[in-house]
Amino acid sequence: MRRYVDLWVRCENMEKCLEMIKCLKRLGFSSAALELQGECVEKFDDLKREAKEIGLSLYKKLVLEPPSRKELLKLLRENRGRFEVISVICKNLETALVAARDSRVDTIIIPVNPRYRFDKGVAALLKNRVELPFRYFLEDRGGFLRTASEIVLVLGKKCGIIVSSAGSRSLELRNPRQLASLLQVLGFDEERALDSVSSEAINLIEENLVKLSKNYVMRGVVKLG
Repeated sequence: MRRYVDLWVRCENMEKCLEMIKCLKRLGFSSAALELQGECVEKFDDLKREAKEIGLSLYKKLVLEPPSRKELLKLLRENRGRFEVISVICKNLETALVAARDSRVDTIIIPVNPRYRFDKGVAALLKNRVELPFRYFLEDRGGFLRTASEIVLVLGKKCGIIVSSAGSRSLELRNPRQLASLLQVLGFDEERALDSVSSEAINLIEENLVKLSKNYVMRGVVKLG
């Protein structure tokens, strides 16, 4: 049986966040990564406890939107080890080229109608997963489908693609099959599309939990005992 993950849920208000946690469980998710803002930053442990009681695992996510390569590298140095998931919104080619290959980045997010071309040059450097937020589709369907189609065309099967909700309230959340349907529209078969909200996200989180453990030494090396 598949386990489903929403890799981007935006939490600013405790009341709304608690509602979303319950909604995520009803929709069929077993895990979610939260971008915490406002009062939720200091209350993650409370949110995690509430979620655990209903069978939902929560992880902390950092979303970066740096203006330059230098700023991106600074933020990555400051924050790696503090979050289970780090994503970078690539607003320019300079940051896209760094985020595509930096091992401290988990997913890259290409904005709708970016001011640069996501081409084979970027794809050749890509070592990280690409994340497609459903919220972008809700805000600009035509622009999103255009951008996502270009990404899929360039990447092919080169890397994993994850679809997340990026919702900040319950009405913006979608069930796993609704999220996966975005990739079916773009030509993926059902099983591959469902991987975008299950195995791709689960593997990412599990890899990072190993990296964040005290026994982790380097890629492929873990201390025993």
